[in-house]
Amino acid sequence: MDQIKLRPATMSDLDDFHSFFSDDDVMRYWSTAPYTDIEQTEKFLRNMVDSKWNGLCDFAIEYTAPSEAPKVIGKIGLWDGQEIGFMLDRFFWGRGLMREAMSQFLSELWKNDKMEDIKEIEADVDPRNNASIDILKKFGFEETGYRERTVETHLGWCDSLYLKMERPAAVTK
Repeated sequence: MDQIKLRPATMSDLDDFHSFFSDDDVMRYWSTAPYTDIEQTEKFLRNMVDSKWNGLCDFAIEYTAPSEAPKVIGKIGLWDGQEIGFMLDRFFWGRGLMREAMSQFLSELWKNDKMEDIKEIEADVDPRNNASIDILKKFGFEETGYRERTVETHLGWCDSLYLKMERPAAVTK
């Protein structure tokens, strides 16, 4: 049985979301600094829950361990239906769970008739974020460009490595 499943986010996920949105390590390459209060996470989660993409191409990653209650340990999805983003609670790093989530996500995305207009997925990754780059490349994302000083974040100016994945031919509508 899978250890994780992708599902729509709900407001009852707030505490779980805040555990990773407030973590310096998890947020290192996110576009904002770690959240310092739960109201910031609540605003993000409310936007996610209210979005037309929630449960369609934007998901909470839920982990279930034997004899434990399910816990949301991350998120994966397309921002604005186009650019992929994902994060995982650092206590779950190194277990293959993001690979499992990415596999489920791409499989669901490409076979979902409501998403047939998506012909490709883009990624904009800080080039220092080797773990994310490795996952994207394992699933067939290819580098398409590099730009310096594209966004100023809590880390200062960051560069961008751009990657792209085209819809597999077998599921092209």
